[in-house]
Amino acid sequence: MRLIVALSAVVALLVPVIPCRAVPIAPGQLTPSDICGTCHRDIYRAWRTSAHANSMEGVVFLSIFRDLQAQGGSEAGRICLGCHAPYVGINHDEKLEKQITWEGVGCDACHSLVSVEPSVSGATQVFEPGPVKRGPIRDAASMGHDVAYSELHTKALVCAGCHEFRNGAGVPIITTYSEWEKSAAAKNGHTCQTCHMGLTRANVVDPKVKRLAISEVNLHEVPGGHSLEQLHKALAITMRPSRDGNDLVVEVRIVNKGAGHAVPTGMPGRRVILAVDVRTSDGKTASEKRTYTRLLHDAAGQPIERDAQCFAPGVSLASDTRIGPDEQRVENFRFPVSPDATAQVSLRLNYEHAPTGGAEDRTWITIFSEERTLLPAAR
Repeated sequence: MRLIVALSAVVALLVPVIPCRAVPIAPGQLTPSDICGTCHRDIYRAWRTSAHANSMEGVVFLSIFRDLQAQGGSEAGRICLGCHAPYVGINHDEKLEKQITWEGVGCDACHSLVSVEPSVSGATQVFEPGPVKRGPIRDAASMGHDVAYSELHTKALVCAGCHEFRNGAGVPIITTYSEWEKSAAAKNGHTCQTCHMGLTRANVVDPKVKRLAISEVNLHEVPGGHSLEQLHKALAITMRPSRDGNDLVVEVRIVNKGAGHAVPTGMPGRRVILAVDVRTSDGKTASEKRTYTRLLHDAAGQPIERDAQCFAPGVSLASDTRIGPDEQRVENFRFPVSPDATAQVSLRLNYEHAPTGGAEDRTWITIFSEERTLLPAAR
């Protein structure tokens, strides 16, 4: 992992010293992203930090990929590569021998995409790599390659090829796009790009090559569920503790106010965990949790704990308690507390993803925390 990070840093440092120039690109030929970076330096630097750029190099992904191959052979591995290494479908590098394959979701994975066709299992992507690069800017011009306006790149559909997947039995594994289709965001014209690729101050093209009056581009870091900022945009939470005789009652409201999809979305096994803890002045403690997740069972009916198991035969959907787009969830907790005791109430809302089932690869983010003190009941 350190080697990958080091190499990425070296590439990022080298890009600025490579002169921008027109590059001859044959029809059907993929363009390495570091070539794109010679002119589109700000965009390239942002992309290098993204999950897209690390979709093949990430240690966690490689561990899951090997697990999947071990349980289902090379055919099972292709399920991963379709999204984590989309160039395999173009250059047929199933053995992962070509450097460009290891780019993951590189520049051409999006900018040579010409159509996305939704289907029962997900969506089919069609690519036309070559000299024409497609994007959402009308009347764009380039000194280095041909360009074309693409209406597809203005729509959420452009993301559906990888963010929607059902297995052969029709069990929903990843349903981010279809969740969005049913949301108020979709009705109001807010696409995936609205939240995940907002405009930021940067140069589309290196100013040394071509100066543009507008220095704003879409954010190519594409932050997602592992981003605290995105989680804050998605969820709002309020806590109201009160006394009811010999009980302490805590009402918690959680609203999915900003995500045009369920929270959490993406791979099953991602969880949002609400925890309420109570400590009293007479030495008593109590706690309760609510977990919001999509839970799958394996063929034996056991809960799935590793991402790789989600793609095994016989998988079934056990439950889905996630917070849907625009949904408000009200949770009530009741704890026995003496009216004469002071109570300290703590609330934590956490995001968790343990893709390999262990703590070593776990992502744990505290989205929100609050503490309230309730004095003894008035007599």
